[in-house]
Amino acid sequence: MAEIEIPFALEMRLNSIDGELKAINTRIDGTNTKIDALDTKMDSMKSELRSEIKVVDTKVEHLDKKLDTDRRMAILETKVKELERKQ
Repeated sequence: MAEIEIPFALEMRLNSIDGELKAINTRIDGTNTKIDALDTKMDSMKSELRSEIKVVDTKVEHLDKKLDTDRRMAILETKVKELERKQ
């Protein structure tokens, strides 16, 4: 098979285009690396946020129980006072 002779100017332009494509691919790879790092950071932040939400939920549940106990105590105190008045 005979080789096709490419004019020098065309060969230089093809080499230039090849270099530009390699540079673009390098930039794309760098951007993908940054995106991957951001994904990892976001996953970490999601986990931290979930943990904080669980802490807040636990505190709210504790407050709900305390308020429920306080409400029950108030009801009992009212009933005791009513009983004392009846005696």
